[in-house]
Amino acid sequence: MPADQIHDSAGRSEAAPYTIEVISTEDGLSRLEADWNRFSEASSHPNAFMTYGWFRAWTRRLTADIGRERLQPFVLAIRHEDSIVGIAPLVRRVVSRFGFRVRKLEFPTIHADYNDLVLGADSANQSEAVIEFLARTSEQWDLADLRNLRDIGNSIAHIKAALARAGLSHRILPEGRRYPYFPINSPWPTMMKSKHLRFARRAFVGFTEKSSEGFRLRIVENPQSEPGLHEKLVAVEAQKFIGGKPTQPFLGEYRDVFRSLFDTLGPLGWITAVLVEREGQLVAYRLLYRCGKKLWDYQTAYDHGFSDLSPGTVAICAAIDYGYEHGFDEFDFLTGEEPYKLRWTPDFRRTYRLLIWNRRGISRVRKFFYYDVKTTIHRLLRKKADHGVLPLRAPL
Repeated sequence: MPADQIHDSAGRSEAAPYTIEVISTEDGLSRLEADWNRFSEASSHPNAFMTYGWFRAWTRRLTADIGRERLQPFVLAIRHEDSIVGIAPLVRRVVSRFGFRVRKLEFPTIHADYNDLVLGADSANQSEAVIEFLARTSEQWDLADLRNLRDIGNSIAHIKAALARAGLSHRILPEGRRYPYFPINSPWPTMMKSKHLRFARRAFVGFTEKSSEGFRLRIVENPQSEPGLHEKLVAVEAQKFIGGKPTQPFLGEYRDVFRSLFDTLGPLGWITAVLVEREGQLVAYRLLYRCGKKLWDYQTAYDHGFSDLSPGTVAICAAIDYGYEHGFDEFDFLTGEEPYKLRWTPDFRRTYRLLIWNRRGISRVRKFFYYDVKTTIHRLLRKKADHGVLPLRAPL
């Protein structure tokens, strides 16, 4: 078997009576669906980005885009006796950097704001079982680059301790972008009295006065059941501008992904849409994920022909009011510190990047070219940009 071919395999953990199985086939993933959905729904920290539906939709699209020879599932199914008790939803991507070919383990897509391992009650020992398995199977990967990890239930400390015991070199870094969030602790009419929300109150009252002109707010809890909703969202997104320039479409670019997400996550109660309409015409939307008692504000757009109504702000007001009525305690704006988010809240949280490389010499070399050289080049570019030598470029 070629050294770079992924195959389903299993191994016994020394930390606890857990067996780890690598799932890399379509049939293997299909067999995980029921257990994966059960873990996701029962989690004390639910995460829409770690669901079976999210993983399947994005891996199918990415595999079609870049080829199975460059990206394959590398899902670690954690078993105790005959039961699955946890899942590490990873892929293995083959990338080239300065002529070096790197086999990288990572979460499937950059489009997930929060990433986790989907673990059961024994999260510390299950994390250790995953790390031990990676140490024993180092011939199948060169570098693990796990981005946007949440630190929930002391999970980062558990992983760090397990890495030290397994003898795997690692680096844990805070991600650069923070996550603003807004506590939902009272109904919207009460919140409107707050001084720092005057801007939102003005927008909401102004919109309410327009109701006689056919404007309305609507909450859709089952977007998969709304005929043509996805295409309406795509059409509004095409009107989205930032800095006076049209933005790169997202829902429009990944139509197949979001249709799949509506069909798989919608019936399970993960997705809600807030719609601003005028006489049946969609003016603005906010696409939310329902994660336990949190509302995650994932995607938004509005028709700039109605910008005087502040429809994006009005939709947030409606989402917060809906959240309070349905027992949610937080509205999370997700990654980024755009000015409109900072008007709502001064509260932030962070995520972390975990880099792991194994004992093999080639792993250290490939980590050097993949991460160290890339980081050094970016720092030099940033330094030159700060001194006006050249414009600042996006991270490499």
